[in-house]
Amino acid sequence: MSDVLRFEFSGETDERALEADLGLAILCAECIYGRPRVRMEISYVVDPAGKAVVLETAGEAGDAATRVFAGLLATHLGEQAYKVRRLSSADTPVL
Repeated sequence: MSDVLRFEFSGETDERALEADLGLAILCAECIYGRPRVRMEISYVVDPAGKAVVLETAGEAGDAATRVFAGLLATHLGEQAYKVRRLSSADTPVL
């Protein structure tokens, strides 16, 4: 069973900075769980305008990467700069 989380940003964000934070979060999870497991347990898409990031996770490694990403966002942007919403399969479009 997988979870789909949508991070939405209220202010100005840079797509490249979001992807860099996400890459760092994935690297951190890889250090703990190994690259193959992380690659199997997380997928993502970043809105080119930098207004949203959608993560699909399936397992502890994917969840760990998501938690690290949320922590990096809180540190770099502040906790009030974004909100997270859990999506159901009926929610479309993703971005």
